[in-house]
Amino acid sequence: MARLESQELADSVARGLNAAEIPCVLWYHFLWATHGVPICCDGLHFVVPDAKTAAAGEVLRTSHFSHTLVACPDTLKCLDGNSPDSGRPHPAFHMHIEEETGYAISLFPQSETIWFLPPLSATLARPRTCQLPPYLALASDRTALPFYERPPEWGAFHLDQTVVLVLKAHIMTEALMRIMARDYNTKRGEDVTQHFLLIPIHAEKLGFLNLDLLPEPFKKIYEDFRDGPPTTKPLQRLQRALGRPVYESFYR
Repeated sequence: MARLESQELADSVARGLNAAEIPCVLWYHFLWATHGVPICCDGLHFVVPDAKTAAAGEVLRTSHFSHTLVACPDTLKCLDGNSPDSGRPHPAFHMHIEEETGYAISLFPQSETIWFLPPLSATLARPRTCQLPPYLALASDRTALPFYERPPEWGAFHLDQTVVLVLKAHIMTEALMRIMARDYNTKRGEDVTQHFLLIPIHAEKLGFLNLDLLPEPFKKIYEDFRDGPPTTKPLQRLQRALGRPVYESFYR
């Protein structure tokens, strides 16, 4: 799906969720792409409040967006669903675009993604009129995201009036580090670990990752990942700092 078409779909879905008083934040590949990371966006992912997950799924089922959505034919075999062979995070709910079944719209509860942030409040369902918290930005905000006139890079949305919300770069980095520590030695953890350095370092090179906003121990451990030799020691320190069990046999 083309860049602008994908942005229009993201905005359409976010507006549908917001109309039902459900706040949402962009997640996964599409989020990374808005930060300028050169990655294939083959789906659209949103984080929603845990208590609103079922209602958000109903919005996807019953609303009309810029593309027609259809139910997944077999979520246990779908790589965008709950297939055990998928290295992707498993959504609470997802649907597919009718004319492009490889493109999924997925919903994730906050407790599985950005659990360390305050709960997404109902006021965020009016993102253009409410006071945004310092860790969120509109997807069209060129002070928080790189902007490109032409593909292949994605960057900030071209839709100036979009209601799509994104994590700022330092929060995205912290989220990735927390998930990497939580899911190490799982397929989901491998997916995040493979992308981890690519994503924040790219944002840092573009000038949008302010390391002074990254709290300790994340800042120091991130710098060790970035500057040090390829070793698992920073990951072990990260897990210990977060109270996660460290199994030495996993690192051999």
